[in-house]
Amino acid sequence: MDEHFLFYVPPDEIRHERLQFSEDEANHIARVLRKQPGDLVQVTDGVGNIMDVKLIVVDKKKVAGEVVATCMTPAIPERILAMGVIRQRERLEFAIEKAVELGVTKIVLVHSEHAGRMELKPKRIEKTMIAAMKQSRRPWLPAWEERDSFYDVLAEFREGREVVMAHPDVGGTCEWKADDSPMLLMVGPEGGFSQKELEQAVASGVKIVSLGQRRLRTETAACVMLTLANFHNH
Repeated sequence: MDEHFLFYVPPDEIRHERLQFSEDEANHIARVLRKQPGDLVQVTDGVGNIMDVKLIVVDKKKVAGEVVATCMTPAIPERILAMGVIRQRERLEFAIEKAVELGVTKIVLVHSEHAGRMELKPKRIEKTMIAAMKQSRRPWLPAWEERDSFYDVLAEFREGREVVMAHPDVGGTCEWKADDSPMLLMVGPEGGFSQKELEQAVASGVKIVSLGQRRLRTETAACVMLTLANFHNH
């Protein structure tokens, strides 16, 4: 079994230990890897399971298999990333890709005051997230949502979580020590947080931290925040 590749099949497509691969996954299995019936591949359902799947049907129209073993991985600490929308699509998708690789559990894309409105493309976002999950061999596919403001994010996700906002004008360096408790990490768009957003965050008890002396791009700040949240306490 080639463990370099991890394939994805949504949990609702797995019934009685049988599954059928999507067209893209089937093409990779049959035409790129040239797998045959009886071969084993590894599959995740995106909710923590990694399965050994024996291929039963491999042809031009269909690739299907049977689950022969399942390994359930422990749930990861909740890390919600609320990030201002980046207007350059390639940079936005880069940020999403790296966030998934770093173990984010949910991404909230925010049309904040300095970001303005931008039409998001859900299928591209989902494709980016699935590819990053498979590449990093993380068996948890994060959820993602869209919100009109950081005020909406605070109102919905603040309760029961430590909330940390990255802001370049705080001074000093990051001083918070992360643990495994649920966290909401907030990163501004290209123009940063507005003064009003910052004041609302402070009034709401949000922890404001600096990520260093340099002003970071949004995607860089998101990566740094997640890295610190995951490994700052190790």
